[in-house]
Amino acid sequence: MTTMTLFRSVTLTLVVWIIFVCSVVKSQTLTQKLDLLMRNASVTMNDEYLCSSYKLPANDQYIVQYEALANAGTAHHILLFGCDEPASSEDYWHCGRLCKSQEQILFAWAKNAPRLNLPKDVGFHVGGQTSIKYIVIQVHYVNPLPPGSLDTSGIRLSMTSLRQRYEAGIYLLLAYSVRIPGNSVNVFADISCQFKASGPIYPFGFRTHAHSLGTVISGYQVNNTYNLIGKGNPQWPQAFYPVENKVVIQRDDYLVGRCTYNSTGRNRTTYIGASHNDEMCNFYIMYYADRNTRLQYHSCAGNNNPRLIQKLPAFSYQQLPPNPLLEMAAHGPSGHMGDPEGHSPSPIVTAAPVTMAPTPAPTQAPTKPTTRKPETVTHLMDFESDFGGSSSGGSPTPGSEVVIGQVGGVATDKQGNVYVFHRGERVWNGLSFDQYHVFQQKNRPIKANCIVVYNSAGQVIRQFGKDMFFMPHGISVDDKLNVWVTDVGLHQVMRFPPNSDQADLVLGQRFQPGKGDNLFCKPTDVEVLSTGEFFISDGYCNSRILKYNKAGTLIREFGSSSIATFGTAEPGSGTFNVPHSMTLAEDKGLLCVADRENGRIQCFDLDGNFQLMIHSPEFGDRIFAVSYCRLHGGLLFAVNGPSLSGTPPVQGFIIDINDGQLIETWNAKPGLRQPHDIEVDPVNLRVYVGELDPTKVWRFDMKADDGTGGRGNIIHSGTTPSSSGTTINATFVDTQETNKKSLTQEEEIMPAIIIGALLVIPIIIIIVIVIVIRIYKKGQHDCCGRHRSRPRKKFNIGNFLTPHRGFDRLSQEGSDTEFDPLNDDSDEEEEYSITRKA
Repeated sequence: MTTMTLFRSVTLTLVVWIIFVCSVVKSQTLTQKLDLLMRNASVTMNDEYLCSSYKLPANDQYIVQYEALANAGTAHHILLFGCDEPASSEDYWHCGRLCKSQEQILFAWAKNAPRLNLPKDVGFHVGGQTSIKYIVIQVHYVNPLPPGSLDTSGIRLSMTSLRQRYEAGIYLLLAYSVRIPGNSVNVFADISCQFKASGPIYPFGFRTHAHSLGTVISGYQVNNTYNLIGKGNPQWPQAFYPVENKVVIQRDDYLVGRCTYNSTGRNRTTYIGASHNDEMCNFYIMYYADRNTRLQYHSCAGNNNPRLIQKLPAFSYQQLPPNPLLEMAAHGPSGHMGDPEGHSPSPIVTAAPVTMAPTPAPTQAPTKPTTRKPETVTHLMDFESDFGGSSSGGSPTPGSEVVIGQVGGVATDKQGNVYVFHRGERVWNGLSFDQYHVFQQKNRPIKANCIVVYNSAGQVIRQFGKDMFFMPHGISVDDKLNVWVTDVGLHQVMRFPPNSDQADLVLGQRFQPGKGDNLFCKPTDVEVLSTGEFFISDGYCNSRILKYNKAGTLIREFGSSSIATFGTAEPGSGTFNVPHSMTLAEDKGLLCVADRENGRIQCFDLDGNFQLMIHSPEFGDRIFAVSYCRLHGGLLFAVNGPSLSGTPPVQGFIIDINDGQLIETWNAKPGLRQPHDIEVDPVNLRVYVGELDPTKVWRFDMKADDGTGGRGNIIHSGTTPSSSGTTINATFVDTQETNKKSLTQEEEIMPAIIIGALLVIPIIIIIVIVIVIRIYKKGQHDCCGRHRSRPRKKFNIGNFLTPHRGFDRLSQEGSDTEFDPLNDDSDEEEEYSITRKA
């Protein structure tokens, strides 16, 4: 073999290898993201359904992840449909029709559901040779957008061109006819049918959908026994939750679903329909199956086998245990269902992704370790309610045996007395307000005395407010001992003179939400200057701060909603996402606001001009309350709230108001759980924190200012290390495979490893060939330099290409059959009623 022949052979081999490397690299790196967004949609009516379409790549793709680019304050729900051709080519259109041919549902989102990662080797097959050439996004808007606002809500897809071993699909159970009488409990809508398919399907996720009256939705496989697929609360984030039981749905099995409603407080009959005033009953099953499995239908509508319903377990309609964290996450700050306390922000910011496993086994999601300072806290004053509370340890101080409910606010006066504004038996949940923020229990004032006053020793010295309030929130006491409160149910602000239980000033219209000089929408707090001028944070709906003179005449307002800037890295200064609490640093000329859902504190001068932004990573996603103390040169005390990820922990903060630097973190011995308000008592050097759950008030002692300017541990009274068990995780976060990397990590790591390995191999081959050539050349001469003639076998590259006899060729069985599991000509229903709307 000559050198030239060998060179040509090596060159050919390298060319083939490079082509192979390029094909592998292309397949590994073609995981791409596609944002399906409404194209600057103008929403001018209630219950508007708008659609927009996107063309898919020409080659086959597999969707492996869904992520919402939306929040519940804007979008009631979002649905994705696959079809061959959309009904319109406009940027967006009213969804009277989705596709020119049959549509196939691919995904559904509502109530701030988090990102969804499909199991390994599973994907929704779209594009290429399938019948899904386009994806149509449908968004249901309950309320019109503000004038001039345009919407770009949507869903982000992660797709790969790598062929997945299993193909995903959605099977929908839905009821299209139900009558829900007013003021009724446990009204059922039932669904049943027989499953028809060429092979089994394997459910790995389920999702429930109903409107405001839905309490629980269950789905079962029936094959001699009733096997639970899933059971969910439709008032929680409407995500695809993992199927915990190993369920295999075989041909001719039966599927049964039940939706349960509670219409207490509604005086009219409700039916299934497309508007938010109607109801729905949907149970989604997300499954995987072999590529050759074909379903006769992808939906089951109505109760086709009533005998199966008669044997449904009673468990099917029993409500799930309360989960305040999920209720909080379900509703954005302007959510159509009302605003339970502690809403989380949009899921793409805070909600941990749901990672599905083909055979899910619940495992505890790992918690990021946190470092806490030594415990410097005691709860010497610990008021605990028997209603809805689940606290451990502690007992009421003698003389303070008053049962309190959820603590809306806590305040102190210049004499060191403590004022607690609580909700008695009332609990804020998804049924408290309608989509227009109108309180739904107008004829049921709270029976308890909502304002309880304690002296510095923790003894009750006064209480009032029985049959007066509906949803207490903020409380303040001014220098003249006037008591100021906000009631988000009444949408009013009230002032009570000292020792009086009758308000001498009321701002806002009773039960009337709005935006104007004398209209509020769920106002959250009041702060009063020594001059008598005061500020109101009009928090949940209007995201503004208003300043009034001492007579109650509006002077100015400032602030706007940062929801309109959704998706930006950092909302601008002077914009709010629930201004939840305020505090005055009058000696500094500052008003500081806890911008709750943006997880930051903003400080303004007394004319509303922005001065300082405090946004520490230790805060996490949300800051609930802030209070000022002029000791130690000026300090801000603040508390954050729980996040779905569980980190950072719920805790308290001490911040230097002069530069915004975090000085210290602190916590209670069992850990704060859902703090709602904080107040500093500079007279007795104490800090008070009111919680929603458990319903209690904590007292923390503060270190005195010795005049040296030193700080040390400002809050003190013990050195017991804090408990490590204060992290709260939502149930849909706890089923992640512990060894599963996120899609982003795989995208970054796997291509790099494969590319590196493939590029190293030809280099090694070249080195080996060079060595062989050198040895070959050297072997043509003996040690005396005499030429040696040897018979040489002629090199033939064809020998390397000739198949080895007896070698089994790689099986191609099934590889030439492209099958779309979602391709179905049957009539299909989405998250919508018979009117084909959601």
